Amino acid sequence: MAIDLVSRRDWNARAPRGDYTQLDSTKGVKVHYTGGRIDPGIVSDHNACTALVRSIQGHHMDGNGWIDIGYCVDEKTDILTRQGWRSWRELRPGDIALTLDHGTGMSEWQPVLEVCVFPAREREMIRMEGPGHSSLTTPHHRWPVERRRRGPGSVRWRGPEAKWLPAARAAPTVTLRERRWATTETIGQDDRIAIAAPCADLPSEPKWSDAFVELAAWFWTAGVVERTRPLGGVAIHRSPDDDAHLARIRAALHGVFGPPAGRLRRQGSGGPRWRETTTGDRVTFRLPAGAGRRLLEVAPGRVPALDFLLSLSRAQLALFVETSLTAGDAGPDGLVRKDRAAAEAFMFAVLLSGSGASLHRVPPVGDTGTDGWTVSVDRRRHVVPRPAAQHGDAGFTIGKETYHGQIWCPRTANQSWLARRDGTVYFTGNTMIACPHRKVFQGRGPHHLPAANGPGLNSGHYAVLGLVGNAGLVQPPDGVLHAIVDAIEHLRGRGRAGKEIKGHRDGYATDCPGDPLYAWVRRGAPRPGTPAPPAPSTPPFPGRLLRYPPVTRGEDVRTWQAQMRKRGWDIDVDGAYGSESRDVCRSFQRVQGVDDDGIVGPITWRLTWEAPTS
Repeated sequence: MAIDLVSRRDWNARAPRGDYTQLDSTKGVKVHYTGGRIDPGIVSDHNACTALVRSIQGHHMDGNGWIDIGYCVDEKTDILTRQGWRSWRELRPGDIALTLDHGTGMSEWQPVLEVCVFPAREREMIRMEGPGHSSLTTPHHRWPVERRRRGPGSVRWRGPEAKWLPAARAAPTVTLRERRWATTETIGQDDRIAIAAPCADLPSEPKWSDAFVELAAWFWTAGVVERTRPLGGVAIHRSPDDDAHLARIRAALHGVFGPPAGRLRRQGSGGPRWRETTTGDRVTFRLPAGAGRRLLEVAPGRVPALDFLLSLSRAQLALFVETSLTAGDAGPDGLVRKDRAAAEAFMFAVLLSGSGASLHRVPPVGDTGTDGWTVSVDRRRHVVPRPAAQHGDAGFTIGKETYHGQIWCPRTANQSWLARRDGTVYFTGNTMIACPHRKVFQGRGPHHLPAANGPGLNSGHYAVLGLVGNAGLVQPPDGVLHAIVDAIEHLRGRGRAGKEIKGHRDGYATDCPGDPLYAWVRRGAPRPGTPAPPAPSTPPFPGRLLRYPPVTRGEDVRTWQAQMRKRGWDIDVDGAYGSESRDVCRSFQRVQGVDDDGIVGPITWRLTWEAPTS
């Protein structure tokens, strides 16, 4: 079958903004994938493939600043990780970030797959400012939104538990909510932008007692570390008129450390215990050093440890947040701290609990004359970007502006991440051409340098993109595989592409093109339906370990290297097992799930011939 090429004109491509770098020939082709979640529905809807390709081009040109197809935020936008908020300068691939599963409406922790940073230049960006929101993004930056529409009753939105209802049971006309992906320039004034979501990854079995969680909240907000007492001595202060809260503290102390010291003596038992004393206008609960150290372990310096917060169940997070607000005496929806680290930790707890939160500097706190920080708790889970002209001071201002700084975007498996800018928090999206219908979309075309990861990594290979992701449509349909082969043959015939077929990850540290597509590439990119070659027989293990250092030499090394090269690994067949062979061995062992010691022993030797290439 000849290539079914969808020309740039047919898919309504935008004209490039400059001249392409010319390529006379290449070593071959590298296969890529889109990443993120691809709707499996594109398999039966070619128009969805066309729309996806157009969105990719828009992202590459407007977000990345490339001249053509080849979504981002400004430098002031941070991302929430399990270690706290990180800027684009601090974030690294592999960091675990809080993301949004747009299918369920629940947040979840996922690794950052890639951190894409694009150089400073003049760009048109869109700023959205409003109550609880501040963002500055490229026009094609993607957002997970809930969009309202009106229609005959069939669906009523019910948050994460949305259900389809038969039309006979629904009202004649109901408000419908559906989860959609929008871009900054297409967000509507009734779209809901998520600022919080219940976390799906919270522990189901509590590590701590509820009494200890509550006591930790009282300690970090209303406690002190008594420097004059033995290490670990802590106390909690309250007003004697605060009867209800005094009773709560007593109950928590009793639940964790047993009865107070005086009662313990009357019962005839020994050992240090907590004491309660009243002096003037203050009731003091004083803990001995050993008990205090337990609280200092989970809140060192009276700053809640993030690992402690991550270990709390959903109910315990709610208890911790409610108790902290109560002890903070600033009202039910806010907490003021002198220490920014303490305020940041509390904000972390609020967001994990499923509520929204914002962080802002406040005027000097107390007698020290130092600035403080306030965390405002927002019981809503969404903001709606309605213009200020319609809703007075409570509305949004949305407008274009010229931006000259760097832009960046992290990539996660479900295409989203929790962002913070100017203290406000919201979930936003990341970026995602051979399609399932065995059609090949013309990108830059033959003799033109691809764009991914910079020109220095592109001059040796053309790029072919398969419309599959790492969620949703993950396994490439036969149509995608046929189309990739069609594209490769086209580039060989029209673009003087060489014989090499590799994956994106072979030249750059990335998970692209995904495990299923990469396994197919490693098998030599066969057309679907082509019989698999017979599995080679495994030669006997040579009886010695192939290792480095020192360099191991011999025909057994050459035999192993030759087989690894047949499997697709980039390795010299020179009969010398040095650092290069060791590194290839380690990578292969990690793929196979065995100890990556870099030594070819009996197990690794057998897997070299017998393990599936996937």
